[in-house]
Amino acid sequence: MRYFIGILIFFLLSSCKTAKFDSVTGKYRTKGGFEWGSNISLNKDSTFIYKWQTGLIYGETIGKWKLNGNNLVLDSDLQPQKDTQSSFYIMDKRNTNSSDIEFDLYFPDSTDVLVAAIGLMFHNGDTIKNVISDINGNMRFPKLENDSIKILFIGLKDILISDSVNDYFKIATVDNNGYMDEYFTNETWRVRGNHLIDKSKNQNYYEKRFYKIE
Repeated sequence: MRYFIGILIFFLLSSCKTAKFDSVTGKYRTKGGFEWGSNISLNKDSTFIYKWQTGLIYGETIGKWKLNGNNLVLDSDLQPQKDTQSSFYIMDKRNTNSSDIEFDLYFPDSTDVLVAAIGLMFHNGDTIKNVISDINGNMRFPKLENDSIKILFIGLKDILISDSVNDYFKIATVDNNGYMDEYFTNETWRVRGNHLIDKSKNQNYYEKRFYKIE
């Protein structure tokens, strides 16, 4: 019986394929869209070059990669510096007893409104609602139980609000040159066939899939 179980375990382990170094090397890209997208080249000397573009903002990150089973682990040569600057300041906040949580969003000059910013509401680590600010820079969420609300806009630092008391916020963003640089610190992507899957939720809270092209 023990002999039979040993053989069964051997075949089960043998059937679990793990990514191989040579098969993973190459160039991958996202499908992208108009003026956005990214690609990564995994070189045989264990270095990588990651290139990205969002509108007129673009850049290149260089670093080292390694395999850990079916996981690709990335570390960039340059690492982010500790940032002590606030990503926004609140011009007004209050409890209006509304059925919504409302934001009025402004650029750093506090006069031009922030149109088409992305808002994400989280609860227990999951995204439970996403909205976009309108032409007046206004963003509304239904008043659901949540842990935090994150507001993103290209070229500006993310805004994170954790406030269970107030339901209205007037917010101005803060300029931060260089914020759009991409860094990797022991970041793990999943290797699945000819795809790389980036599920990191520390930046944009969405899954990014890369397709092998070379």
